[in-house]
Amino acid sequence: MPRHRTFLILLVVLGSLALGLYGCGKISMTSPGEDGLGSAPTESPQEALPAVAIWPQMQPESDTVRVSCDVVCVKDEDNEWRWTFFDPAQPAVLNYFIVPVRAIEENKNITVAVVKNIYWVEDAGQWGFRAEFDFGPDGLKFKKKKPELLIDALWLGLEDGEKAVLRYYNPETDLWEKVKTKKVEDGVLKFKIEHFSKYAVSR
Repeated sequence: MPRHRTFLILLVVLGSLALGLYGCGKISMTSPGEDGLGSAPTESPQEALPAVAIWPQMQPESDTVRVSCDVVCVKDEDNEWRWTFFDPAQPAVLNYFIVPVRAIEENKNITVAVVKNIYWVEDAGQWGFRAEFDFGPDGLKFKKKKPELLIDALWLGLEDGEKAVLRYYNPETDLWEKVKTKKVEDGVLKFKIEHFSKYAVSR
């Protein structure tokens, strides 16, 4: 009789241990379960952020400067296409968008729309400028040579040695993805454009 009791007690103890281990395995902090315990954060990566995180306290729409909106037929011939745009508030400051010789396979109607906004730069403790470029047709890609955007740094309130970031707007995620950071050299910012879409340049 004592042996039976000892055997039963041993079975109960082993069963309790087995259930305990199985249950703990389901809510282990190292293996996320359905209740989300221990799951990785779902924050956006630093290289892809919503507009409000990059340009907080944007000035209202009434203060937006619509710099230009042009439609030009670019021909695949032996001449580069150079589009000059300027801000009516700063007519002496010229900016350029250059499509190199034979960058496209056939004649295309290219659209270029530029908008300039003012936003608060928290790190610098001052107002800064954001230039948005909408190149069309959307998704247009190029051959070996890529178009180049040349921006007069004064237009964005930047000086030699200061940095600006080129960002691309991804409509699928509604996030602005960082493409490249460039320093102002000789008063100019230069960015290569891989494909046509919506871009923005700012600090």
